[in-house]
Amino acid sequence: MTAAQQFLTAAFPEFEVLTEPRPDGGLLLTLRNDDRTLVKRALSKGQTQTRMQLEWVVSSVRRDLALEAGMSPSIAHLQSQSRTALPTYEYA
Repeated sequence: MTAAQQFLTAAFPEFEVLTEPRPDGGLLLTLRNDDRTLVKRALSKGQTQTRMQLEWVVSSVRRDLALEAGMSPSIAHLQSQSRTALPTYEYA
């Protein structure tokens, strides 16, 4: 089991976590609950190689699960998808 697979399994202990390798080096993530597939997500190789990327994936999946259950996730738990500051311009 790869580090990414271990991280994803630990992040969702309430679900059966299935991961399948993809030909491009990524993973196909499936979350199941009571023999019902709740989430299927294709992760790129880049998303599986760093902890920060995996944390973003987990946050995104949790948001989607909350929305599907009819609950709106709290603002504090949402992460911005922007990682860099907007450019600033100086006039000469």
